[in-house]
Amino acid sequence: MAANPSLVSPRPAPAPRRAPSSETQSLPVPASWRIGQLAVLGIIAALALWFHFIGSRPVALVGAPPVVPEPPFTADYFGFPILVALTWLATPIAGTIAVTTFLEALRRRWVIGFLGFSVVVLLCSGLFTPVQLGDEQRFLQDFGTGFIIMMTVLIAIFLGVTLVPPEIERRTILTILSKPVNRLEFLVGKFLGLCLTLLFCMVVLGGVFLSVFVLFNLQQNGSAAWTTGTSSAPYATLGFQTMQLFKSLVLNYGQLIVLGALSMLLSLIVSPITAITFCFLAYFGGQMSSYWSTLGAGNDPHGHADSARNLSGPMQGLVKVLYLALPRMDHFDARQNMVTDALIPFSQVWKAWSSGLVYVGVLLLIGYLVFSDREF
Repeated sequence: MAANPSLVSPRPAPAPRRAPSSETQSLPVPASWRIGQLAVLGIIAALALWFHFIGSRPVALVGAPPVVPEPPFTADYFGFPILVALTWLATPIAGTIAVTTFLEALRRRWVIGFLGFSVVVLLCSGLFTPVQLGDEQRFLQDFGTGFIIMMTVLIAIFLGVTLVPPEIERRTILTILSKPVNRLEFLVGKFLGLCLTLLFCMVVLGGVFLSVFVLFNLQQNGSAAWTTGTSSAPYATLGFQTMQLFKSLVLNYGQLIVLGALSMLLSLIVSPITAITFCFLAYFGGQMSSYWSTLGAGNDPHGHADSARNLSGPMQGLVKVLYLALPRMDHFDARQNMVTDALIPFSQVWKAWSSGLVYVGVLLLIGYLVFSDREF
């Protein structure tokens, strides 16, 4: 006899598949890997000692006024613990994810297209120098560094917002987290892979531009360019200017890391279009950090109150919050040093990097808290 349909209990719907929790046990870290990490930590400690005892000393060049760096503040040392934490969290699993992310990024056609277009433009940049007759070298410096910043910022933002969401949409995150991989290792690995990709882009574009700059100067001035500076700065030889450009590229890489971390965090919270929009707002707003500081304090660096006289108390408080929330992108700007041929000391580079690393640490912590509570 057939069973009465009304007495047959309905089959329960299958529960949605959930990704493993963030407490998934990961594989133990090999002793050889830990030894390598300890070696890197020793290098970081040596760098911190050098910065404390030597990096803030006055720097003098022959024929140039001495450069007296600002004394180090307590906040300038906060970047070293962030480097230590990232080094210790870079487990073999995170390293594998980082390398995989790097290789996947290079397989994206738009990344290769951006790099190819940038290389072609930089190779032809010497042809644009007649635009500014009499100061071709300065034009080449400004054009090359500005173009590299523009292209790498675009790569950092667009690549950062497309690292994690596709893994969630394609459900490959379930396969990854079902293995001995916790969510912290996944997030750190993705971030390190992004940093590795941006480093590759900076090395390629920076190497091409520095080569073009050196060859252009040798073509204009011959071998004397290595020993002769300009009329206003006799010490600004080709070697000095090349090192200045190298330091400016290092500073640019620092702001790319900040933008990469910000774009990854926003991609976990909002849609890609919204994340891209906020990243550009944060970048341009961060370039005006000194202006927000002036408005928030109610005066300017010279002690005048005209710039914020019309701001009410709540509005000044809002400006202060905006100043604290935005990354200090102006610290990574070395254009003033390039224009005046003023030496870019190591302390200036590290102060910018330290503030950026602190911002990156906060962003990664927030990103982990958001990612660890997310259901897939």
